[in-house]
Formats: sequence, C-alpha cells, structure tokens
Amino acid sequence: MVEFVLGGDAVTAFIVIGVVGLALLLLSVVLGEVFEGLLGAFEFEFGGGILSGPVIGAFLAAFGFGAALIMFGTGVGATAGAFGGLASGVAVGGLAAVMMRSLVNMPTDETATTRGLEGTPAIVITTIPEEGYGEVTVRHHGEQRKYNARASERITAGTQVWVTAVLSTSALLVSSTPPPPADS
Repeated sequence: MVEFVLGGDAVTAFIVIGVVGLALLLLSVVLGEVFEGLLGAFEFEFGGGILSGPVIGAFLAAFGFGAALIMFGTGVGATAGAFGGLASGVAVGGLAAVMMRSLVNMPTDETATTRGLEGTPAIVITTIPEEGYGEVTVRHHGEQRKYNARASERITAGTQVWVTAVLSTSALLVSSTPPPPADS
C-alpha cells in the first residue's frame, strides 16, 4: 500500500531527504545559534550565510519534496526528478540565503543606555523624598523611560527636574535647578 502511494523506492528516498531538510530548517529556526554551534564543524564562511542551517535545510526540503512531487505527479524517473528537485532546491535555498543575508545585515538602532543622560530634563512622577527614592520619566534616544531618582531635597510629583548624575542603570540623581548653559 505504501509503495502504491509513494510510487516506489526513489520517491521514498526523496521524501526522506525532504523530511530531513525540513527538520534541519525547523531546528535551526527554533534553536537558532545553539543549533548553528552544533553545525560549526560543517561551516564554510563565504557569501554571508549561504551555508547556514536555515539555507541548507530549505534547500534539502525543497530538493527532496520537489523531486518526489515531480516523480509522483509526472511519472518520470529518478534522474529527471532529481534534476527538477535540484532546480526547486536552488530556487528555495537561494531565497532563504537572500532572506538570511538581509536579516544578518539589517541595520539596528543604538542600544539605549544611561550614558549621556546628565543635563537631560525629566519629570517627577512619584514624589522624591529628602532621604529616599522617587521616580522620574526621561525622554532619551526617542524613548520615554522611567528611572528611580534621588535628590538632595524633597521634590513633588509633576515637577520638572534635570539629571545631574547616573547612579546606576536604573537610578539617577536629579536636581530642581537647571544646569548652567554650556559654553558655545
């Protein structure tokens, strides 16, 4: 019954190749760099990710399933099916390589850090007690961020303040008096 559905041993072999390719593709997408590390012994560096896990998986899946579909659908032999599968594998693998290259070379914004916050205006959102922390919001790198804040005096919510120092990645020292103008 299985041979009737699959059309013989060659079709079965191509389906197995397709399943292996699909499994490789899924593992490389789900496990990412962990799986790429396991494939490190087979890694060849040329062309920016041409032989990465997703590209090889996409090629094998398209080759195997493409060849099996051509053989089963048209009744041609294994050689013609392999050439058709090779064409589909190159097309799908090439598309995967282009997609991988665009993902790897995609420009990204600078990571937002607390560096450069000194002198930045902020708004107190939770009153800052004389001895303790309140909260402020600061617009930095185009994003509104909330930080814990200390001050040498009590500052009520809604007051505009200026950052005088960065205490940690989540805490700032602020003042209700603006910083002196920078010399031009």
